[in-house]
Amino acid sequence: MNIVEGWRKLQIKNREIWDVELSYPGEGVGHEEQNSHPCIVVKFNKFVDMATIIPLTSNVQALKDFPYTSILNPNNTNGLTKKVIVMIYQIRSISKQRFLRQRGRVAKSDYDNIQIILKDYFQLS
Repeated sequence: MNIVEGWRKLQIKNREIWDVELSYPGEGVGHEEQNSHPCIVVKFNKFVDMATIIPLTSNVQALKDFPYTSILNPNNTNGLTKKVIVMIYQIRSISKQRFLRQRGRVAKSDYDNIQIILKDYFQLS
């Protein structure tokens, strides 16, 4: 378990990309992403120290196999090292204690595209 010591001091903001411990050994079920993955913070709730996140995967096959996905290319701002798939259908809320390290921040144009897919996923107008 690589949970960050001093997690209470972490400053987590929307649009940031963090490495997150999504599950511990044996916790994942079905198609849930397991272990640690980079994730986009959609919303941080400071009142309960939880964040709503979207996991990322380098498995580009996910783009073909699953709906509600998007591509995010690496750049100097987001801290990614390779092209990843944004798995919007895997959105979930997790404890701040699962955050490992910050990578970077998603560009506004990429985040705007993700928000369009989120609205469609949740059938929001």
